[in-house]
This record gives sequence, structure tokens and C-alpha cells, in this order.
Amino acid sequence: MELLSIGELARRTGLTVKTVRFYADRGIVPPASRGPGGYRRYEPAAVARLELVRTLRELGLDLATIRRVADREVTLAEVAGTHLEALDVQIRALRLRRAVLSAAARSGSDPSEVRHLRDLARLSARERRDLIDDFLGAVFRGLDGFAGIARSLTPEPPDDPTPARPRPGSSWPG
Repeated sequence: MELLSIGELARRTGLTVKTVRFYADRGIVPPASRGPGGYRRYEPAAVARLELVRTLRELGLDLATIRRVADREVTLAEVAGTHLEALDVQIRALRLRRAVLSAAARSGSDPSEVRHLRDLARLSARERRDLIDDFLGAVFRGLDGFAGIARSLTPEPPDDPTPARPRPGSSWPG
């Protein structure tokens, strides 16, 4: 079996020698042996391992997790699932921030309005539904069965609310 020098491994993976050395020093891609003069020598399988490391780093995984995947302590599917869930949480938080900032930018809101928008946007889906139900209950109090019908016709608020705009050819009411 032909062993690769650190320079050859770097060339085949598109990484720098310094980066390969960094991963080797952390035990992620350990050298198979040392050549004359103490130079690191790697098995050809190190190319695939470094490509996996590079891909996982680009996807935002930390080195400790990458090492566990590379050492087969956990599966890639397990790690991907966990990181996907975390990414979904981050995306929801970013959508929330975007919606509040977008509404504030469109309306020229003052700081108290922005705080109010933020507080409304932070409500869970259940809290938003309860708020709408309370409003409809107050509006339609005393009209038997009408609140339920009104609620069934009420759409869910969007993740990225925008102000209502007239259709082309129509005008704003009022």
C-alpha cells in the first residue's frame, strides 16, 4: 500500500498542508506512520476522510462531532437529524426577526411599536390562535354559533406578514 505525504494528501483534497496538519493534530485524520525524518505518511483512505471532514465543516458541524462521525461513534444520519432540528429552530428565529424588522421598516414604527410587534411575533401558534379566538369571541358574543363559523373561516397568520395590497385595477376601500 502506497502511503501519501502530507503534501500529496493536501493536493488531492484541495486543503492546505497547514489544514491537514491541524486535523491530524486533533486526531481527526491521524497519520498511518512517520517516514524518514519524522514526516507524516497517510493511507489513501485519508483522502475520503478529509473530504468528509471538509463537507461537514462546510455544513457547520464542530470538530468534536466530526471526529465522532469519522470514528463511527455516531452515524451521519443521527448527527444530520440533530443539526437539522437545530437549524430549523434558528430559521424560525430568523423569520421572526425578519418579520418584525420588515414590518418596522415598512411602517416607520417607533420603538414601542417594534417591541409590540416583537412580542406578538414571539407568540406560539397556540397563543396566536387563542388571541384570535378571544377576539372573535368578544366580537360575536351573543350570536349563537357564529363565532365558530367565523373562526373556521379565519386564516392562519403567515410567517412573514405583509400589509394588504389592492389587486391591480381595484382601489383601497374607504
